[in-house]
Amino acid sequence: MSGIVFFKTQDLDGIRKFYTGTLGLSLYLDQGKCLIFAHNGFLIGFYLGLESQTQGTITFLYDSKSLVDAAYERFRSISTTEPCVNALFGIYHFWASDPEGRVLEFQYFLKPEEIQTDSNEIVEILNEDSSKPKLLLTRLLPQKAMDKLQEVFELHANTSDRAMQIRELNEHIAGKDALVCLLNDRIDAELIAAADKLKVIANYAVGYNNIDLEAAKARNIAVCNTPGVLTESTADLAWALIMATARRIPESDKFSREGKFLGWEPLLFLGKDIHHKTLGILGMGRIGQAVARRAIGFGMDIIYHGPSTKELDFPAQYVEFDTLIREADILSLHLPLTPETRHMIGENELRAMKPGAILINT
Repeated sequence: MSGIVFFKTQDLDGIRKFYTGTLGLSLYLDQGKCLIFAHNGFLIGFYLGLESQTQGTITFLYDSKSLVDAAYERFRSISTTEPCVNALFGIYHFWASDPEGRVLEFQYFLKPEEIQTDSNEIVEILNEDSSKPKLLLTRLLPQKAMDKLQEVFELHANTSDRAMQIRELNEHIAGKDALVCLLNDRIDAELIAAADKLKVIANYAVGYNNIDLEAAKARNIAVCNTPGVLTESTADLAWALIMATARRIPESDKFSREGKFLGWEPLLFLGKDIHHKTLGILGMGRIGQAVARRAIGFGMDIIYHGPSTKELDFPAQYVEFDTLIREADILSLHLPLTPETRHMIGENELRAMKPGAILINT
């Protein structure tokens, strides 16, 4: 059985030039309004549409690291990262993008001997003391936090510059009384079952969707997170994204650094005003409120939607979800990831937004 992955495109001629000229794929079939390209038995198609589909990742597989390196040298102009090892997934790869913004990945699956396999090398006991309870730390933290932990625990820490693999977590969790983990560590039922002495899981994050709460509850293991500590900082970051997007700062910065700026032009990277526009907040919790308060200084109208209305210390109007989508010039998302909120913003919602509206997902 064989198959083809298709994407919609607004620029069929540009796609033809990029995938045959830049990437060197062969043209498998030209159907006029549909082009199909081939790469080592992999078929990918593009057909003319009213808008381009850019979600997902197109991955090209190679048989060795050296071939990935050669591909990087060839495609350096379109790459967004340098080649590197991702030990968590056992791959050597780099990222790039096509002219319409689709994510491209050039990848090689590492052989077992090419991956660092001795997990004992990445976990070290930083203060050996058998009288203290044992804590597994999946990544090094700021020194003040490290000092506090070592006062109470015998600290078994991942001292490498990479995340621990799942099998490494399973191996090292045995015999530990406590676990301090990050949001990208998967703490699933299998790992919790291997944690024969575990009493607490402390997530170094506000979120906790990486932890199987039911499995922890069944074992009477406490689960902790850090709500509130990053509220204002996250709001600052959201506003950095709002202003950078509205004023087209990343692309104009790149343009200037590439030596392309020859002088001011009236329409060159002309962005959008933020002041006196309508800011939509989807999820008016702690961070949503902090983002909204910052909008007052810009004279913005604030509308929001969530599970219920809020008693706020600033002017804002609660609206229905469809109204929020339709009226916001800038829509900022501040909802937890749950089965109910996953893919809450989809194709229909994007179509309903104002032309040129800005969507921020901090």
